[in-house]
Formats: sequence, structure tokens, C-alpha cells
Amino acid sequence: MREACPGYRDEWDLVFRDQTDRTIKRSKEKREKQMALTGANRSTPPPRGLGANVDEIGVNFFLHNFIASDQSPSRGFLNYIPAGFSAEAEHPTLLTSMAAVGLVALANSSRRPELVKHARVKYSEAISSVNAALASPVECVKDGILMSVISLGVFEYVSNFESWVRHVQGAATLAMARGKRQFSTRAGMLMFNQLRADLIIACIQADQPFPEGIRELQKEAAKYANTQSGFWLLGVVATRVPTLMHNVGQNKGEVPWSVLLEEAISLQRDCQFVLGVLAIEEPYTVIRDPGADPNLVHDGRFDLYRSSWAIRVWNNARSIQMVVCRILLYLLQKILATDLAPAIRQTLTGQFQETQQTLSNLGDDILSTVPQLLDFVSAGPESTVAFKSPAHPSVSGSYTLVWPLTMVGRCPVTASHSRKWIMRRLRDIAEGAGISLALQLLEEVVKVDRLAG
Repeated sequence: MREACPGYRDEWDLVFRDQTDRTIKRSKEKREKQMALTGANRSTPPPRGLGANVDEIGVNFFLHNFIASDQSPSRGFLNYIPAGFSAEAEHPTLLTSMAAVGLVALANSSRRPELVKHARVKYSEAISSVNAALASPVECVKDGILMSVISLGVFEYVSNFESWVRHVQGAATLAMARGKRQFSTRAGMLMFNQLRADLIIACIQADQPFPEGIRELQKEAAKYANTQSGFWLLGVVATRVPTLMHNVGQNKGEVPWSVLLEEAISLQRDCQFVLGVLAIEEPYTVIRDPGADPNLVHDGRFDLYRSSWAIRVWNNARSIQMVVCRILLYLLQKILATDLAPAIRQTLTGQFQETQQTLSNLGDDILSTVPQLLDFVSAGPESTVAFKSPAHPSVSGSYTLVWPLTMVGRCPVTASHSRKWIMRRLRDIAEGAGISLALQLLEEVVKVDRLAG
């Protein structure tokens, strides 16, 4: 029995699909000619029942679920590929990367293990192709190679966080090798933004300072960016967070806690400023519905945004500010444990309580993005809201939510019932969207929940 085709979202999808199909065809013809000359035949038979177009299935699943377009609202968040993709250029490595990611995401979300083997074959092909390109001083600095590396990071993220961190670090090294010229193209700028966002998360998770080389590149990128936009300001502010976090964790008294506290307070103010800019650029609607299904909606509140891209930017900003708040609480506890004048103690105690409330509010805001990101609700005409019960949560939405949900779940001020709601969502993401990383992070949240009693 055939499944009904959901169609394409807009004209841009049709054009991009047409470009992709033609490029896949050219790449296949080129590869077949090479194999004919060498007498080699390394292709892997497609899984039974899928026919010969398994690569196209993977690529198109990737495009539909992960790509963001300027021309239309999108479920995706990767916006660098449309900027660099064209029908005239050959992108065999990028296409292989997209096929690998699309197939593993499809295999996991639809529970079709026969696709996993083919996805891993495509992943190996893409890695081999990338490694060959990295050996060439000319090829390694091309946009298509960095696109492939960043896209393959999604494959790692779905499977294993430690591997993803190493992958992001490798992409950062490649970006530094590309130097200043990478910002001459729009795709180069967009890829740098994506890499910077990934690297911030990787550094925070690994407790490492942000690489100075990427910070220097950021100064050059600023010449080509709208430095007043909330998105750019967020990136600049966020690069300071892992470094402060690392310095605080390593401090044994060499730096006075009060000095680090001042730095954290300054960073907190900058985070608040960024949120204010985002509120103007990307406003959203808060909806309170006490009768909403508690399995889909947390505490009767969900928010509606213009796009999944906007939600991702907002949640990145909130997650970063949550880290800053955690740093603030740690520093305030250190200082409050010392002898202080009553007036100073009262001020710092008030600041401690205010920071706790900020953390709680940020957590509520993140949880209110879950229904839209997982495709449980959608905005209809005339501000109507439609609830849906999809068989599986949105793959790209699940990918986007894993990190923010974990941040809220690990937060000490998160209420017990909220943490348990988060645990159920992470389990749903692992089982429904096939993102095994969610299970790894779920274990961390469970430990926090047990300690909290």
C-alpha cells in the first residue's frame, strides 16, 4: 500500500528538489564512469522495498526536516545549504552527507533498521570524501566541504554526544583554516553562525573555554554582519559564557570571587539586552489553556512563534542565560558563605532569590515552546490554534529541543512535576524521533530528580 504524498511546502521546495535531483543524477553518472574505468563496484544494494532511489529518499528527508528557507516558513533550522546550493555546481560530498543524515533520521524515527546500514555506508562515503578534500589545500577551504562537515555533525548528534563534540571541534579547526575569505559569501557567513552556535554548546558541555581563534574570526565576520541584530548579538555574548564558566570552575582563589561576580552580572545584563532585542525582532504569542492535554502542554501554557528558526534562536538565548544564572548562583553562594556586613548580605541574598526566579521563568519559557516544535500545535487562520496528535514528534524539532530540555531538567529550581514532564518528553524524543542522545541526557535529568527527592 502506497503512502499518500504530503506534497511540497511551496515553490521553493519544488525548485530545490529539482536542483537536488539533477545534481544527484550528475553525481551518480560521474561516479559510475569512474567505477567503470577502475572496474570497481562498491555500491551497496538499497534496502528491499525502496528501489534504487534510496539516496534521494535520504536527501529529501533531510531537506524537508532540517533545512530552513528564506522563502517560506520551515520546520528546519539549517539555513546555510540553500545559500550555497545551486544546480550549476557539483556537490557530491554534500549530497552524500545529506543522504546519510536523512537516512539515519528516517530509520530511527520510522523504526526501519534496514535503513541504518545504508545510512552508515553513506556516512562512511561522506567521511572518506571529506578526508580526501581536507588533504587538498584547494578543496578543503571550499564552502561545500564545511557544509558537509557541519551536516555530518547532525548524524553524530543523533547518535552520540561525545562524538558530536569532537566533530564540532574538527569543524572549528576547518573554519580557522578557511580564514577571513570565507565571509565573502553568504553561505560562508551562515555556516560560521551555525558552527559558532554548535561550538558554544560543545564548550559548555565539555567545560572548555571558547576557542580564541574562532573569537578572532568573529571580529572579521562582524564586518559582513548586521551587528545590531538579536541573532548576532546573541552569538557574541554567548561566546563569553563557556570561558567564564571554565574560569569560575578552575578558580582556587587566585581571582577574587567578587571580581568574577561582577563579570557574571555584566554578562547577565547583556543576556537581558539580547532578549529585549529578540522580543522586538521575533515576537511570539503566549497562550494559556488550562484544559490543554497535559501530555502535550506543560502547565496549560504554550507559545506560538513565526518559525522553528525563531524558536531555536530564542531557546538558545534562554539556555545561555540559564548557564549565566547558574554561574551567578554559584558565585553568590561562595560570597554569602563569608563574613559580610548585614547590608551587603541582604543585597546579595535578594540577588540570589531574583536569579532563582529568572531561572524558573526561563525554564517555563522553554517548556512552552515544546508543543509547536514537536508539531503538537499549529497556528491557523484568524489566530486559531489546532491541536494535533502526530504519530511521531517532529524530527528537527526534537533535535532542536534536546539541549534546552536538558538544561531545564538539570536546573535546581525546576519543580519536580516539571522535571518529570521533561523526562517524558526526552523519552518520547528518543523513542519517537529516534534520537538516542536524548536517552543519554535523560539519565542526567533522572539523577538530578533523584537527588532532589
